[in-house]
Amino acid sequence: MAVLFIAGCDTDISGDPFSNVAPETQLSVRDSSLADNLADEDRLTSTVFASWVGDDSDGFIEAFEFRFYDIAVTPGPEDDWVLTASNDTLVLLPISSGNKIADVVFEVRAIDNEGEKDPTPARTVFPIQNSPPEIRISSFDLPPDTTYPIFSFAWRASDPDGDQNLERVEISLNDSLNFVSIPVEADFITFQAQDFGRNAAGNAVDSDIYLGRGFVPTEIVVPGLRLNDNNIMFIRSVDATDTTSVLERYEWYVKESQSDILFVNDIRKNTNERLSAYHQELLRSYLPAGSIFDIWNVAEPFVTGNTGNAPRSDALPPNAVPTLQQFLGQYQYIYWISSASTNSVSGNNFPLAASVLDVFFNGGGKLMVHTPVTAPLDPEANASNAAVAILPLNDLTAVPDSVRRISLSPNSAVTKLNDLPAVATPLPDLMVEQFIVGPLPFVATGASIIPLYEADYEYQTLDRASGPWPDSRLVASISADQRVGLFSLPLINEQTGAPIVVGSDGDNEVAREVIRLMLESIGFPK
Repeated sequence: MAVLFIAGCDTDISGDPFSNVAPETQLSVRDSSLADNLADEDRLTSTVFASWVGDDSDGFIEAFEFRFYDIAVTPGPEDDWVLTASNDTLVLLPISSGNKIADVVFEVRAIDNEGEKDPTPARTVFPIQNSPPEIRISSFDLPPDTTYPIFSFAWRASDPDGDQNLERVEISLNDSLNFVSIPVEADFITFQAQDFGRNAAGNAVDSDIYLGRGFVPTEIVVPGLRLNDNNIMFIRSVDATDTTSVLERYEWYVKESQSDILFVNDIRKNTNERLSAYHQELLRSYLPAGSIFDIWNVAEPFVTGNTGNAPRSDALPPNAVPTLQQFLGQYQYIYWISSASTNSVSGNNFPLAASVLDVFFNGGGKLMVHTPVTAPLDPEANASNAAVAILPLNDLTAVPDSVRRISLSPNSAVTKLNDLPAVATPLPDLMVEQFIVGPLPFVATGASIIPLYEADYEYQTLDRASGPWPDSRLVASISADQRVGLFSLPLINEQTGAPIVVGSDGDNEVAREVIRLMLESIGFPK
């Protein structure tokens, strides 16, 4: 019997394995020192784009590391490397503060799949120069020629070396040598004089700074605001090397605020001085003796006709939020006279103000408005009119196309409907002494509004038929919460100053007394 023997053999592999080969790295810039080959006038900006490739003969490239440093610095072999999987980067190279130029070493090394790093990193020297930053004040956000002690500015700061090179923005009021720093990310700020500039006794005042259109408070304070005087705001941007931009400036006039009562002249006609003086005297006759109030004139540019076909007044700040909103919020009482409020969102001033009265009302503000109520030419475009929402009325009067006009004739009665809340004196009946066409009656219903007066309007059709106006005839009302009062009939002739609305017995003083009683009910100081 034959037996087959199978003999095993030793299959172990002997010898040394091949060692890993380190990767190689190449920069797209093959010159090891651009500083040797570029004249000073050809230096690069401090933001440079660098790209590279790696090669590994026995594997593949897993990642890269790069670093950069001033040529005068000698970092340790493993210091300051930044790991990346990318083959390129846009990098802001450092220039020491106060210097304009620098030679900066840039190194990159590949890392292979075994974790081995190129022992001879690719290297070049970038000769760089710093470019001054830039800043431009936004022409769309400039304060009007005259403001009270709250105003806003916006700007655009940039840097040719890259906006990441910007360090801060600096501002100053009336002092081009001493500046206050603003965070570089800010591009809109609001100045508000402390105590709104009241009780300044003619001295310059400090202004608190609020950031952004959200009116974010800060601890930044800018000194030197001059009241009842011209002011200059200086602004500049500063980069990481402390290089500053060209200095920008804006000059305007700042009025002193002396009161928490604001009188607004919004009569957009060349007769506004007569009407404004009348209502100022009326307000003054109501307030305690010696009282003063701020006067804000938003009458110009004038409007032709009653269509609100001019742009809003140049005196309004360009930003409803936060500038106009916070300005109106500085007051407790506003007496606003207007030539048009309800017929146009785009052309009238009061609708813009009405849209940002939240701060004013949240602070307990009280508002008296004397304005005609007129119908819009484009009801759809006027649907968002905040004046209609703020005033104590529910709707405007719709005049049929067949009606030529509705009007009040001389001796038409203006009859009291309700007395005022929180006022002991009853309202008197009134009448008109002159023909009135233009102001329309309005609709006011519901528990939130107290109708005060209705007038004996008449209508005339296109074919000259006429008669008593059959719909709502309201001309004055007050909100039930006693925050807003409205009187819509003109009290005097804007051309002659002659009384239009008088007592039912012809007494010229009675209409003025009605306004004073409305002010009392609203809560104006007496």
